[in-house]
Amino acid sequence: MQTKTKMMTAALLSLLAAGAQAQGYAGVAGGMTKLDADCTGFTTCDTSGTGFKVYGGYQFMPMLAGELVFLNFGKTKASVTGGAGTATAEISASGFGLGVAATGNLAPNVPASARLGVASIKGKAEARGPGGSFSDSESSTQAYFGVDVGYAFTKNLVATLNADFSRLKVVGDTGSVRLVGAGVRFTF
Repeated sequence: MQTKTKMMTAALLSLLAAGAQAQGYAGVAGGMTKLDADCTGFTTCDTSGTGFKVYGGYQFMPMLAGELVFLNFGKTKASVTGGAGTATAEISASGFGLGVAATGNLAPNVPASARLGVASIKGKAEARGPGGSFSDSESSTQAYFGVDVGYAFTKNLVATLNADFSRLKVVGDTGSVRLVGAGVRFTF
């Protein structure tokens, strides 16, 4: 009986110690984006752009955290020129997500994370031309995942390199989106 009590006490103390080490963090990152778009039939088509993410989390275990994130995957721009003139089209994607992040150190001062979650991604399509304009938007629940590696200047300040991936759905089509860039994370 004493062994079970000691084991339960040790387990409780270790859980309390893990809770005492829990910490919050927030970060921002920006960089290059890529939206998977079919450019067939367009005169010009640029599927890359710039985007950003803003996130916050709470590390509730030494190597596991819960996160909230806003992702902006930028825009794809295309145009087509014909006898009636030029028509332009844009597709953009952004959304909010909730997930978990596994964290650890690759080396002293070199933290890394892998994250997985679910996001509500809003895809928006707009087209303008001599015949008028068109606009459509659609929100869908999509999985997202990402990785980052950083350099810790101090215990509370980390510069990061990030890559985040998800999918969007708009005008009945589904495509992949990604954001690759750099950022900074603050621990408090």
